[in-house]
Amino acid sequence: MLNEADLIQITDEVFTRLGLRVKIKLNNRKILAGIAEYIGQPDKITDITVAIDKLDKIGIEAVNQELQLKGVSVQGLYKLDPVFAISGSNMEKLEQLKKLLQDSNTGLKGIEEAEMLVRLIDSLHLHSETEIDISLARGLNYYTGTIIEVKALDAEIGSMCGGGRYDDLTGIFGLKDISGVGISFGADRIYDVMLQLNKFDVASEASCKVLFANYARTRPALHAFAAQVASGRNCG
Repeated sequence: MLNEADLIQITDEVFTRLGLRVKIKLNNRKILAGIAEYIGQPDKITDITVAIDKLDKIGIEAVNQELQLKGVSVQGLYKLDPVFAISGSNMEKLEQLKKLLQDSNTGLKGIEEAEMLVRLIDSLHLHSETEIDISLARGLNYYTGTIIEVKALDAEIGSMCGGGRYDDLTGIFGLKDISGVGISFGADRIYDVMLQLNKFDVASEASCKVLFANYARTRPALHAFAAQVASGRNCG
């Protein structure tokens, strides 16, 4: 969990320096697997995670409809209701989950990892808010533990940063049993948010004022161009 905490601290520092208020959302793949076991349909872990990942976009009714179409039983949907109703602080959410997933060893392992991560994060005193989000799945099947996603608080846009733990992802390239964690930043989305919130200084829009170039091995015409640049007559 030290590696995950390190990534979250990096993420917090990046967005703090950029002057963007964000929420860092967290979940654990093992918790999602535990939920699938809890409702009695572990074979539908992928369908369940893909559907509930859309919870904040399409709402609980649409999620239930999608799950029914994927073959999740009515009884299973009924058991999901208390999962979706979980609320409170990060630790309170995990305590409620612990009671629901008490018969799932996988789910309890995920909760243990999440608790450890929350304690580490709390000790770092981050600038950004962190939130355990049970519906967070990111729709990617290669996560094996922690899942991370970053949302802007002052702009309507999708995820600006995401990642997590993906043990044995290298196995698809023939290198088995290599654990790993990582995050990626969505440069385009971050740029759009900064532009929308006027986070760029006017000075950063200034055109080139000085150009250094070495044309020692080029044609004479380029020597002439370099001379023009040096004299300030051309900065094209």
